[in-house]
Amino acid sequence: MKNLTLKTMAMLVLMSLANAAHAAFITIDEAGLDAVFSQAVFGNNTIDIRIGPAVEHVDPNLLNMDSLAKWNTLNGNHYGGVNTVNFWFLDDLTWCGNINVNYVGCGDLPGNDFVVESVFASGPNNAELLAHELGHNLNLAHRNGVGNLMDPTINGGIGLNDAEVATILASNLVQTDANNRLFINILPVLIVAEATPDIPEPETLTLMLLSLMFLVRKRVSK
Repeated sequence: MKNLTLKTMAMLVLMSLANAAHAAFITIDEAGLDAVFSQAVFGNNTIDIRIGPAVEHVDPNLLNMDSLAKWNTLNGNHYGGVNTVNFWFLDDLTWCGNINVNYVGCGDLPGNDFVVESVFASGPNNAELLAHELGHNLNLAHRNGVGNLMDPTINGGIGLNDAEVATILASNLVQTDANNRLFINILPVLIVAEATPDIPEPETLTLMLLSLMFLVRKRVSK
């Protein structure tokens, strides 16, 4: 057996960390969301979307949203106050009031939780999808029409009308800061099967690798 170099040991550690990674992941186009809620139709009432620190929620049963029972479990684990919206990212979504394998997002109407399939959310329509589900939380129903944010399908549109903007502004999710700026607080939540292991600081990782390399050399020399 040949001696393992420090570089090889580092690669092995990184590979082990990669194997511990989860399928779901968080993707949020904050600038795109801000653009949706600062369109001309909002006038002087533009809304700042404020993304808080990501939360990791450990529950292997919620990786796939496929029943009302799971939806109720998710709602019962809400993070933050009633004025904070949770963006839940999971592996697979097939239930949103009924079973449909084509669902990629589902939100309370109204409420403060919604879920999206992380793979689809990572695509070019991220802001549209998240803003659409947030729209449901803000008490907006579907409105058919290409170009409309609340069309039941992702169509590349983010349009809102005056009535929808009035409904949004009436939501308790829209808050006002000390500078009279309107905002919505968001907490992204990643659903995982098991907790992600802590990654050591660079100095600690180097010492670990050197120790491992010493042990390997010692074993080889016998």
